[in-house]
Amino acid sequence: MQAKLRAAVLRPLTIVCLGLVGLGVQAHEPGAHVHGQAVLRVVVDGNTLSAELESPLDNILGYEHAPGTAQEQQAVKLAVIALRKPGILLPTPAAQCTLQKVSLASAALTPAMLGEAGPATPPAADEPGHADLDGEFSWQCAQPEFLHSLRVDLFLAFPRLHRMQVEVAGPKGQSATTLTESHRTVQW
Repeated sequence: MQAKLRAAVLRPLTIVCLGLVGLGVQAHEPGAHVHGQAVLRVVVDGNTLSAELESPLDNILGYEHAPGTAQEQQAVKLAVIALRKPGILLPTPAAQCTLQKVSLASAALTPAMLGEAGPATPPAADEPGHADLDGEFSWQCAQPEFLHSLRVDLFLAFPRLHRMQVEVAGPKGQSATTLTESHRTVQW
C-alpha cells in the first residue's frame, strides 16, 4: 500500500520536475526526432533513481521499421540484451544501487520483441518512416547519500548514437547537460 502511495506521489512530481528541467533545454526539443541524438531524463528521489530514455530507433538498430530479415531480428535481440544489462547505465558504485526495472517500448517493435508483455503487434508509428525506442529504468540505492552520478555507456553499445541531452531533477535541483562518446558521465 505504501509503495503504491509513493508511486502515485512520485510520478506527478517526476513529470513536473522534468518539465521544469526541459524549459532550459534547447539543444533537443521534446518530440524532435534526430538521428544520432537521444534524450535521457534522470530523477533522483531519496533512495530511488529513475531514468527515461527517448531515442530514434535508428540509433539503436540502424533502421526504424519492424524487422524483416534474420539479421534485423538478431539486431533487435542484441539491442534488448544490451539495454537490459545492468551496467549500460551505471549509478555511482558507492551508492550501491540495484537495477529494479527496465521497460522498453517502440512503435515499430512488438512488446514481445522487447521482452515486454503486451499485444502481438506493435502500436502504430507516430510519424510514417520514423520510430523511437523509449526505455524506463529504475534503481533502489542502499547508500543514496553517495549517489551523485550516472555513467551512460549507451554510446559504447550503440555506435550510431553520438549526442545525448540529459536532464536531471535531483537533490540539488534541476540541471541539463550534453553527453558524447568521450564524455559519458552526468553528475549532480
